[in-house]
Amino acid sequence: MFSEVKEGTTRILIPTQTTKSIFYNPQMELCRDIDIAGIAAFVSSLPASWQGQGQWQGKSSLTYIDALAATGVRGVRVAKEVGLRVVINDRSRAAYEVINRNIKRNAVEERAKAYNENANVLLLQNKYDLVDLDPFGTPVPFLDAACKSAKKLLLITATDTAPLCGAHSGGLRKYDANPLNTEYHKEMATRILLGKVTRDLCKYDRAIRPLLSYSKAHFVRLIAQVEKGAKKADECMKRLGFIAHCFSCGNRFAFACSNLMELKVEKKCGVCGAKIRIAGPLYINTIKQKGFCERVHNELEKRTLGKKKEAMKIVETSINELDIPFFYEHHAICKALKVPPSSISSLINALQSSGFSASRTHFSDTAFKTNARIEEIKSILKA
Repeated sequence: MFSEVKEGTTRILIPTQTTKSIFYNPQMELCRDIDIAGIAAFVSSLPASWQGQGQWQGKSSLTYIDALAATGVRGVRVAKEVGLRVVINDRSRAAYEVINRNIKRNAVEERAKAYNENANVLLLQNKYDLVDLDPFGTPVPFLDAACKSAKKLLLITATDTAPLCGAHSGGLRKYDANPLNTEYHKEMATRILLGKVTRDLCKYDRAIRPLLSYSKAHFVRLIAQVEKGAKKADECMKRLGFIAHCFSCGNRFAFACSNLMELKVEKKCGVCGAKIRIAGPLYINTIKQKGFCERVHNELEKRTLGKKKEAMKIVETSINELDIPFFYEHHAICKALKVPPSSISSLINALQSSGFSASRTHFSDTAFKTNARIEEIKSILKA
């Protein structure tokens, strides 16, 4: 038995009882809304040779694959709402049949084609302009094939946030990185995933350029441009590094180091003398491009979307977010100092008035980013 749901301007059949083979997650509608705006923004920024004579004339020549599609909702939406040529794949035969029904239901047969294949085989046999991985759990088993296949854009989801955040073991085993379970664990998860994608792409002389990276609830989502060339790959590796964190006083700092053999860091905190712990390797450079985020925001604003307000908030905050690879939880610091918390806005203003950079972060409504050190932040909060 099936029922119908609407996302954007697309109508999708989903099973009345979700099964392992035909999975539909309504909580990911937010992610899919941002994807539609993000893909549209990316396509519109491509050179004129790709676009034809009209703004959207050339988009039909671009190929997109939803490699792990389930009901096919994301791929069908890309075909209908953006207009790309779409491959929608799932290894489950039952899912494949539902995908075909959803393609016909939205009259996108000319642009969308369903496949019933192993995702890795399909990705290794073909190259696509845009490659999308949205697995149930970790994307790692499909990353290598996706990095070989993607010509222009990678879109990647990870829902196994526990090992990425350091809450459970598995970060080193799956992502070749050591996470720490800090208050900024969502950002750490995002940057560890970016670090893993960076290393996998660089094996094939390709570099990653993150356009929009964010974490919400139970998932991490990356939208990243793929750039070709050994020199670009070498430069990209230099964007990897580590974060040193003191769990005693809250001191933290990032440092670049793409070679583990050259890793050197103080063992004791320079503020309180306690033991310093190290997270990484992870991506410590900017995880978004301001101009791209602005175009995504514009696309969100003009579209019919179910999660428009929440999506626009994430993107708008990302536009103004400082490119610092960690943040501070306002209430946690105030609790440690035994002082009542002021508003985030007033704290940011106080930091800026003291000569520091400061901003909100999309990772947490009660957190802020700043280039001030922990002792300087505490001094301002106690003033």
